[in-house]
Amino acid sequence: MCPISRGAASRLLLIPFTVAAVSTARAQNPGAPIADLPPATLALTDLTDLRAVAGNWKIVGHVATDHESSPALVTLPGTGILVNTASGAPMSTKWEHGDLDLSFDVMLPKGSTPMLLLMGRYGLQLSDSWVPGAPAVATIGAVAPPWESARGPSHAGFEGTPPRQNAGRAPGLWQHVDIAFRAPLFAAGKKIANARFAKVSVNGVVVQENVQVTGPTRGAASGDERSSGPLVVEGAHGPIALRNIRYKSYRGAVTLADLHYRVYEGDAMDASYAASHAPVRQGAVAAISPDLPVPQDKFAVAYDGTMMAPTAGTYRFGLSLGWIGNDASTRGASIGGGTLSVDGTPVVAHTGGERRRTGDVELSAGSHAIAVSYYKNRPQFNRRDVAITVEGPGVERQSLTDDGGARGDGNAPINPIMIDAQSQTEPVLVRSFVRHRDTKRVLAMSVGDPRGVHFTYDLGQGSLLYVWRGPYLEMTQMWHERGEDQTSEPLGSSVTLTGSPSVSHLTSAAAPWPDSLDDREFHRDGYQLDKTGHPTFLYRVQGVSVEDAVRADLDGLTLHREIRMHAPPGVPQTDGLYVQLAQAGQIERQRDGSYVVGDRAYYLKLPANGSRPVLRHTNGMDELLMPVQFSRGEASVSYSIVW
Repeated sequence: MCPISRGAASRLLLIPFTVAAVSTARAQNPGAPIADLPPATLALTDLTDLRAVAGNWKIVGHVATDHESSPALVTLPGTGILVNTASGAPMSTKWEHGDLDLSFDVMLPKGSTPMLLLMGRYGLQLSDSWVPGAPAVATIGAVAPPWESARGPSHAGFEGTPPRQNAGRAPGLWQHVDIAFRAPLFAAGKKIANARFAKVSVNGVVVQENVQVTGPTRGAASGDERSSGPLVVEGAHGPIALRNIRYKSYRGAVTLADLHYRVYEGDAMDASYAASHAPVRQGAVAAISPDLPVPQDKFAVAYDGTMMAPTAGTYRFGLSLGWIGNDASTRGASIGGGTLSVDGTPVVAHTGGERRRTGDVELSAGSHAIAVSYYKNRPQFNRRDVAITVEGPGVERQSLTDDGGARGDGNAPINPIMIDAQSQTEPVLVRSFVRHRDTKRVLAMSVGDPRGVHFTYDLGQGSLLYVWRGPYLEMTQMWHERGEDQTSEPLGSSVTLTGSPSVSHLTSAAAPWPDSLDDREFHRDGYQLDKTGHPTFLYRVQGVSVEDAVRADLDGLTLHREIRMHAPPGVPQTDGLYVQLAQAGQIERQRDGSYVVGDRAYYLKLPANGSRPVLRHTNGMDELLMPVQFSRGEASVSYSIVW
């Protein structure tokens, strides 16, 4: 495995049968994993889906703010974005929910501290959190404290759960939030289970899991607890913009009854074996179970029974067979397969080409006949893992096998292997493979800074791949046993950068930027460490020597990059040399001279007295290039990445 170059990195192991209508069944992409059904979308063409909206809320088509000082949001007409422009009344949905999966994008100006209230009662902070230091109950993703009159007339707050890490980004950038919320449960008029934030992710990082709240949040519209309520966004604690609001509200579950099984054994099992042979065992069973007594190999199992669908609509079934492998010798119809039918209509046809297969079917509410069969031919693999899942309208994806579907992929849980950089006294350097977009970068180095600002660098192209803040690196895929994908993963909320060569020659100002440089154009010279342990990467581009120094800024929030170039006497390749600063679908110059990159994903800040880069559009992408200007054979380009 690749060694750590400097610093001691620690590993932290851290029911009655009735005939019901069934329409077309359709299979999913054969190679795809089990994917959930698409969520509902809150229409943001106007305010008709919202209740009693005050004048501080409006629908717009564009919104922006700067990351340094402005406490306001600037908007342009259009649709698709819900904005609270000033302190005022809250926004709430007309529909109410109990169990809810919710996702949305949010933009906050500097200092804004609004709160999202699930069921109008249970608060999750959406505050501007672009500050260094440990997360608190005011950080984005924090579960807000509840209140209780018995604690005194001030209703003083207690409890409250900070997020695991501060995954917030700079003001004026779009941030993404995913929430899995579970409502309180009641029986005979009494609460028997608290409301719960099952999972909260901010910008791709899980910051909360299984956090219970004992009562409504301070500032909730009501102090009582019920089984449902509206989705509410505060309007009195600063501007906020929301878009891409998608949700799934859950109301019931699929149940099975009258189940019978049949077991078949033979020398060569296939999809038709059960139809032409008698079972060796059969009987009634309470559940579909991967632990049904069968041989380790050369067997088939068939189940049939009834399934109760609580509501009408599209249902997605999944069938996973753990003995289907990843290579040609361990997959295919000779290894295993199966079928799942509803009311006699095939829904899932598992032909052994991949571990998981899915299919959709339209069902009416009520009882349906269900039949499942599968077989195994793999003597060197002794597990018999099988998992069957279903999801439908108002039905969260659930397992129809009695082990919760946890073993359907044939893999046991693995304790993650993580490297901590923030407890070190100098940077931690780790060489590894890195997955970047659709490729595996095999000459990558990740640099973890004790300030908590990290990056991954491609040594083979002189390019930045990722930047992130917070925890440093997970190495499970590389260091567990022989490793699987052999890659490292950022532990914080990472921003994906272009990954193209940073320095290159162009034959003309309109020439396309290269995706990569070959050995004739790019020569690696390693890296050198300064007295604090920070690396400066060294390479040559067609004879021009390059020193690439990437350092965490003192604010603990941003990253500064300085690319110094030296052209020895007699090297002609100085004309037409450029540094690529950014490439994205869109890049816009801001009023303060900085640039916002992509869909407001991050900022680039250049020196105030420096040269102005070229912003061009080529091959469907915006590109920010800095022409390199040499003076006595020396040149430099510097900028900061802000996110």
